[in-house]
Amino acid sequence: MKHALVILVVLLCDSGFLTVSEVITSQYPGIILECRDQDAEKEYKCILSKFDNPGWIPDKEHDIQLRVRQDFFWHPTKRIRRECRQLTREEFKEMVDAINTLKNDKSLFPSVYDFVADYHTNEAVKSVHFGSNFFGWHKMYILKFEELLRRVNPNVTLCYWDSRLDHHMRDPTKSVMFTSDFFGNGKGPIKVGPFAGWKTIRNIPLVRDLGKTGKPISYKFIDGMLSKKHHFQITTPTSDPDTNVENMHNLVHAFIGGQMNNFNTSSQDPFFWIHHAFIDAVWEKFCQQLRHRNIDPQDDYTIIDSLFHKPYRFMDRLFPMRNIDGYSDYFSNHIYKYDEFAKCPSCLNSPFLKCDYSSDKCVSIEANEPRRRVLEPLRRITTNHLSTPQNGLTVLSGDENDWVYVPIKIIVRNALHKFIRKNVIAGCEYLGFGHDNLCSKSMAIVQSNGITYHGTYRSYIVNDVSIPQWVYAFVGIKNPGPGMSQAFISVTDKYNKPCEPFCLDMKARKYHSCPGVISLTSTEPEMFSRTLMEAYDSGFSYNPLEVDTLNPNIKLSFLCY
Repeated sequence: MKHALVILVVLLCDSGFLTVSEVITSQYPGIILECRDQDAEKEYKCILSKFDNPGWIPDKEHDIQLRVRQDFFWHPTKRIRRECRQLTREEFKEMVDAINTLKNDKSLFPSVYDFVADYHTNEAVKSVHFGSNFFGWHKMYILKFEELLRRVNPNVTLCYWDSRLDHHMRDPTKSVMFTSDFFGNGKGPIKVGPFAGWKTIRNIPLVRDLGKTGKPISYKFIDGMLSKKHHFQITTPTSDPDTNVENMHNLVHAFIGGQMNNFNTSSQDPFFWIHHAFIDAVWEKFCQQLRHRNIDPQDDYTIIDSLFHKPYRFMDRLFPMRNIDGYSDYFSNHIYKYDEFAKCPSCLNSPFLKCDYSSDKCVSIEANEPRRRVLEPLRRITTNHLSTPQNGLTVLSGDENDWVYVPIKIIVRNALHKFIRKNVIAGCEYLGFGHDNLCSKSMAIVQSNGITYHGTYRSYIVNDVSIPQWVYAFVGIKNPGPGMSQAFISVTDKYNKPCEPFCLDMKARKYHSCPGVISLTSTEPEMFSRTLMEAYDSGFSYNPLEVDTLNPNIKLSFLCY
């Protein structure tokens, strides 16, 4: 059962530091008022020191303590992205069925698919094209889309479309990709295939005008691009014309035609996602070459004369990611990898590909061409479903029955900064055998100190914060029973520096800076959990790529790093 949480709101002073407002002066024990300071860190340390000998607490009961560990594993197993014609028929059907499920899901207006497709429109286009952020933003965008597909079916992993396999055909418009077996017809409204009859967010038919302009990507272009040594040689506007990846990518959009041939509508066609997955696959090979030369791709980010493409600008529609975050190797190290590209003679063992022995290149079969006979049937990848966010909760010491549990949100804003990778978190306690890795793996410590009772709760947050993200943690406060429990809530980072607390103002529908003092009562409506298991099962999912929305049940959030 959950109960009411009352937040004591304070104001943010002009200097930008937290200070106690007069709104709650009378609610604080007088001894805490001595700690008011414009320096948030000094104030935090002063308040915490008062709990060393809290003789002013009216509650004369025994001291209660609880120590908890919360683990967040984003992707314990890497998923594998493959060329679309390499998927088994069952895998391909699962993927397109998941896309159609998003299209028919009206939980976001006008549908989940259209809502996310609309990210790639208007002002956002200026920051995701025409410069350095092109690579990283689209990497994160298709990853977010893939996460949505996996909510429908955890076995689904986005495939990529290697259009080189079509470029080398005598007539690329006759590729099997433009048939009912794959993505439907290439001319006019889509009438066959899994997306037949689709209408876009503007309520007009999804159409294509295949081959009128543009062209698929060539083997020659990719070879030339991969021969370059630095990003400025492949990035708009600094690259040579013959190795400009964004320009080449534009020609494929034009080749498909219809909505794909316009920045503001291209993501309305499912071809968008598989085309950009291939661009990402080729870029990943380029980044691997940088790493082999001991160059971090983030250190090779091309600085251009555009505010939209500054490395530390927040990504449009993908907050809290910054442009530079898209260049992190975290994603290829931990979340996904690409299978090898098609090579003769096996050509991925796909019945939809064949080897052109005159050029030693793999090409697609044509629409009416018999499928190639292969020695072994395509095999389903059986581990992709394991690549999903997971979390765990462990009681380290103390009695969990003395407490109730309030959800909080911890936002890690600048996770790619090196200082977060400090080996040991400051303020860690020794909790005995079996917990030796607690201090080295924790990225934050959540703590509550009772103001109306003797007691401390501490939760160690174990998480790989190699990218900006948020987690939903829980903080314990003494069960208020028929009365009230008041506590000071804090979150500290690896250097024992306090994270900045924000309290929810539902009337204004936004968070305001506050000191992190909360009061709990048992008044309806229900807003906290009585047990850790109930808190764990309360529906606060861990997935940093979820759309970030204001949740009225999260009354307190902390901004870290």
